[in-house]
Amino acid sequence: MRHDTTRRRSGPAALLTVIATAAFALILAFAGAAPANAASSPSPSPSSSAAQSIQVWIRKASDRSDVPGVKVTVSQGSFSQTVTSGDDGKALVPVPAAGTYKVDLDASSVPEGAGTVPTGLNPRQVVVSAGNQGVPAYYILVAPGGGATPTPGASGGASSGAGGGGSGADSGASLFDLIAPRIVTGLIFGLLLALASIGVSLIYGTTGLNNFAHGELVTFGALMGYVFSAVLGLPGVVAIIAATVLGGVFGYVQDLGLWRPLRRRGVALVPLMIVSIGLSLALRYLFQFIFGADQLVLPADNRAAFILGPVRLRSTDIISAVICIVLLLLVAFVLLRTRIGKATRAVSDNRSLAAASGIDVERVIRTVWVGAGSLAGLAGVLIGYYQSLRWDTGASILLLIFAAVTLGGFGTAFGALVGSLVIGVITDVSTVFIPNNLKYVAALVVLIAILLVRPQGILGKASRIG
Repeated sequence: MRHDTTRRRSGPAALLTVIATAAFALILAFAGAAPANAASSPSPSPSSSAAQSIQVWIRKASDRSDVPGVKVTVSQGSFSQTVTSGDDGKALVPVPAAGTYKVDLDASSVPEGAGTVPTGLNPRQVVVSAGNQGVPAYYILVAPGGGATPTPGASGGASSGAGGGGSGADSGASLFDLIAPRIVTGLIFGLLLALASIGVSLIYGTTGLNNFAHGELVTFGALMGYVFSAVLGLPGVVAIIAATVLGGVFGYVQDLGLWRPLRRRGVALVPLMIVSIGLSLALRYLFQFIFGADQLVLPADNRAAFILGPVRLRSTDIISAVICIVLLLLVAFVLLRTRIGKATRAVSDNRSLAAASGIDVERVIRTVWVGAGSLAGLAGVLIGYYQSLRWDTGASILLLIFAAVTLGGFGTAFGALVGSLVIGVITDVSTVFIPNNLKYVAALVVLIAILLVRPQGILGKASRIG
């Protein structure tokens, strides 16, 4: 009878999978049809008579402040125009036609102490489509030696991609002035990392799967936030809610159309892990094909809203931290006080015993996938506000996600939270003493050191082997 029931349900399930997949395809296709580099800053002045233009935006990575007075030359063939960034760090360059333009920042015009452009990011190519106004050419100036306030994440983010020879110890600044901002930014990034890490931990706890495609759930949320906010021009709160909801739907579709059928066929965990790697690569390059390889920037006020000594935070940083704390408390409440939360913990502890006790294991796993997708989507859009994003934003932090989950203890949601905070702070603070491009190494060294002392992780349970 159970076999017949499964067959009867497979038709509606397959139909729902097809419908959801088609909906995602329409959203992504719309995003691709819209300018992939839609302006993230205010639209150009109506006085501009050009049908297309490039918006240059220059900021410091150390405090995210705008840099005025920097000369930038935009050229293509016989066309060449040099502009100077204004007080808001921006300059609008009308261009005569669609095409690929070279944007070259004059390093000699950068004010002393503002920093330098990371190696390989200047000059750059910017593609302008017909009628596309305000295509962003986004520059982040890092401190000499790669010591800008770090924001771990996608290449080309707020301070990632900094070339590094030397530590982050800026000359003339006290040790406290260098460490304090990094502790704060590390805690904020750790909270963002925790949203994604909890999903990985819960999926592993309930299914035993190390999902290497989880980073693409994060990227999906970031890109959906970009579509709703930068492309459609909707308020940020709408973009955040949409990314969270669509992330949950995407997680449900993945489980319904892929993982549940594989579980029912008894596919072993190692092949499942390989499938997740293939899914990760497929989604990653699909995102690149649709949105392009350039950095994407969500509309946000990047001025400092909170200043306390050397610590400078934007309003989006503060709002993101508050959202993360509220969501993490909500997750803790659900896991500890609700029936589905207790069932999830029971399945994580002993799946066979939970099933024998009458718990619907498949329902729990399905709920976990929806929750993990929602948390990953929310983490993605908040990371998109925290830094610039790309098609591989989630993949670039996947190692940190797994490091946080491993450090906290595989399968434990609260361990993922603790591990994420530790990884976030260590990654940021380490740039005071080592080159910026080695910050991930510092986190992994600490991970290894802690596991040598406590192999099960900070909150993991020791298990007997043999």
